[in-house]
Amino acid sequence: MKETLLLFAVPDRSIRNDLRNMLAPMKVQVNYIERPKYNRTLASLAGLQPMKDLPLPYDGPEFEEPLLIFAGIEDRKLSMIIDGLKAYEKCKFPLKAVMTETSKNWAAAYAYIHIKAEHESLHPRQPEG
Repeated sequence: MKETLLLFAVPDRSIRNDLRNMLAPMKVQVNYIERPKYNRTLASLAGLQPMKDLPLPYDGPEFEEPLLIFAGIEDRKLSMIIDGLKAYEKCKFPLKAVMTETSKNWAAAYAYIHIKAEHESLHPRQPEG
């Protein structure tokens, strides 16, 4: 499998280009996934399964914050990428996950809901005031 970063809900082209430039020396492909494809499986978006035409494109809401899914990236390289993302100042990426045997069959929209809920349970919002 080609090492791939699936990138969702990052409309700023300069940020997408920065990520591509950051990961190119590591030979990691960056796939920006647009909203109509959010009903496709993570495996198909990462190129592991053929993209099958679905009857209708995704018509739900845009994700509220960026989501990064790492597919097939070995651990040492993944650590370097995470360190680079922490140092990146233009945008923060709190929602990150590694594609697993289970999650590869999830639609991107379902993955977002699941990963966001997990993130919120680990990092509850502090009351203001």
